[in-house]
Amino acid sequence: MRTRLVLVFLMAATLAACATKPAASPVTRDVPLDASNLAEAQAAGYKIVNEKGKTLLCRKEPKVGSHVQFTTTCLTAQEWEQLAKDNRNNVDQMSHRVPPPACSRAGGLSC
Repeated sequence: MRTRLVLVFLMAATLAACATKPAASPVTRDVPLDASNLAEAQAAGYKIVNEKGKTLLCRKEPKVGSHVQFTTTCLTAQEWEQLAKDNRNNVDQMSHRVPPPACSRAGGLSC
């Protein structure tokens, strides 16, 4: 009887441990980046690096499908702004695309 009680307790503890969330990775926020707000960029999760006279802002992001591997991307403030602008444009373009007509032999369209 005591063995069963211990076994039930261990199973409950194991299930509780599996249900907990893993530690959250640092969150980066999109902040307009320029020389006047480097401190704010650091607070937003960017690391400031000086490489060959250029100030680079580096952001560490988890690799897709992994909780332990990360990719670090270092760009200038202007490059980050251009990347954000390009991403917004891509999302806008995808949201305005018209899907192709449904393929149906009965409707006269050829597949």
